[in-house]
Amino acid sequence: MRFRPDIEGLRALAIVPVVAFHAWPWLLTGGYVGVDVFFVISGYLITMLLLQRLEAGKYSVASFYAARIRRIFPALFVMLALIVPAAWLLLAPQAMGEFARVFGATGLFASNVELYRTTGYFEGATELKPLVHTWSLAVEEQYYIVFPLLLAALYRRSQGAIGWVLAGLGLVSLAYAQYLVRSDPPLAFYSALSRTCELMVGSLLAVRVDRGRPPLSTRVRQLMGLAGLATIISACVLLKPDSAFPGLTALWPCLGAAALIEAGRGDGSGASRLLALPPLRWIGALSFSLYLWHWPMLVFSRHLLLGQPDALQAGAAVLLAVAVAWASLHWVEIPVRRAAWRQRTFLLSGGAAIAMCLVLGGGLFIAARRAGEAPTASNALLTAAADFSPGRERCHTRERVQITYLSRCQFGDANAAHQLAVWGDSHGVEIGQALSEFLPGDRSLAAMTAAACPPSLDFAMPGRSYCRPHNEAILAGLVADAKVDRVLIVARASSYLGDSVTAEAFEKGLRAAILALVAHGKEVWLMDPVPTYDYPVPAALAQYLRRGRDPADYGMTRQVYQRMEARSLDMLARASAATGARRVSVEDALCGSGHCAVVGDDGRGLYLDSNHLSMVGARLLVSRALLPAVQR
Repeated sequence: MRFRPDIEGLRALAIVPVVAFHAWPWLLTGGYVGVDVFFVISGYLITMLLLQRLEAGKYSVASFYAARIRRIFPALFVMLALIVPAAWLLLAPQAMGEFARVFGATGLFASNVELYRTTGYFEGATELKPLVHTWSLAVEEQYYIVFPLLLAALYRRSQGAIGWVLAGLGLVSLAYAQYLVRSDPPLAFYSALSRTCELMVGSLLAVRVDRGRPPLSTRVRQLMGLAGLATIISACVLLKPDSAFPGLTALWPCLGAAALIEAGRGDGSGASRLLALPPLRWIGALSFSLYLWHWPMLVFSRHLLLGQPDALQAGAAVLLAVAVAWASLHWVEIPVRRAAWRQRTFLLSGGAAIAMCLVLGGGLFIAARRAGEAPTASNALLTAAADFSPGRERCHTRERVQITYLSRCQFGDANAAHQLAVWGDSHGVEIGQALSEFLPGDRSLAAMTAAACPPSLDFAMPGRSYCRPHNEAILAGLVADAKVDRVLIVARASSYLGDSVTAEAFEKGLRAAILALVAHGKEVWLMDPVPTYDYPVPAALAQYLRRGRDPADYGMTRQVYQRMEARSLDMLARASAATGARRVSVEDALCGSGHCAVVGDDGRGLYLDSNHLSMVGARLLVSRALLPAVQR
């Protein structure tokens, strides 16, 4: 297969947006589509290679996998080995245990499955997982377990049907992805079945080229090249992290990549000559190692800083990743590619690398569990991460668990004359549980919470389609329930104030919900947002202790809270003034001393993670700010 310098440059157009998005998310809000560009490139090149080997009678499964091992394994497994010491030093035991599981799954090219399995509020934030980026390698390798066998079978039985069969499979994958985007967004993101359509775009283009279709006219290639560049760049700029993705939206960058590959055929185009410039080719040659290294560097910088790096700190992490990637390319990737090893040697060494990865992952998991069980002061602070409501599993609506008004959790005397309802997103779970412990004899409590579903009518974040019917049903139940005389609304407002359109819809829906409750004689209490951090608080407190600092000093100042939550506080003030809802000041309760509390008087942590109060924290907030809501 002829070397295409423009495709090497196209790799730069894939990796640069990915790195920029991860390091400076505000710079390229859709930079994550670079991974989808990689999928198209991979599908094209691998399919071309397989078709040429089939035509030459040199195809074999063993030779294909030996080539994949030569290309992928050296840089990947060196990266895996080198980041283990940093992970052990910087990760809390629970996070280290999760790292160990993903580490072993990465060796099996199944990390996407493990990452999907551990998706959830309390499984660790994505930006703190050193190996989360390996999901894309797993998707590719899972595709290449099946695809070469399918292509060989079709080639031997009906070459004319190859394009039709692949197109059909691609459309099925696309339909499945579009369905999952609405019903199960994490599975849509991680599943190889939902991403197959993106790889198939490249594969179908390769089939077209292999059939001897001549390059398009010069004029058409010029237009296709420009359109391809514009398509990928516009996707990087216009898409957002919360855009419905992949599905149909993923075709945007994928078709742009396919257009650029087609435009580079024959004597090329202006776009292909641009991509073939030496600086872009240099980055493209570095792209695989840079992809492997940039994410761990950024993640470990967050663990080292116990928070998000600023623009300069992120830049330093990226520069270090570039330097290590250059070393990996020249001292690991290139030497192995040029090595005159036999096919059997590659297959055996690949199997040995996988086995060693599994053994090391298992050993790390056992060691992390033992470290977490040690009776140390830092581990005592980490226990706050497990101090959540005992009713969270059975009382809280989330992606795959829907709880109706009739099946809501209720606390206290079932025959009590009055009931307080806690209606909110996940921030209301522990608050509701804590409130139930302070109920007077004439009052019960009902909790109705849903993940990322604030009590806002006709409002839903991307991927949360169940929020609209959920909130409509909850409101209908509340207004019809004569026992409910008070409603406490709890929501992490800052999560729903991203852009002006979303913020306006959230505020409008919140006001509508409050007004509907007030119109039916309900007294509404509106709770201010809880101070939110950008690193898991239990892990930060433990690190403070290990570094010889007072854990209480991790708490933000009152002024920082006011600045961070300014938009949320202003919005809640407007909603309260317009509806008559009573405000509950979290600031006065938790930040009265000038520093927002992160540990209680007994030294126990007040947070589960970066933003959810633990039961200890919820009880403290209830005792200081919410008792009037249940006892008045």
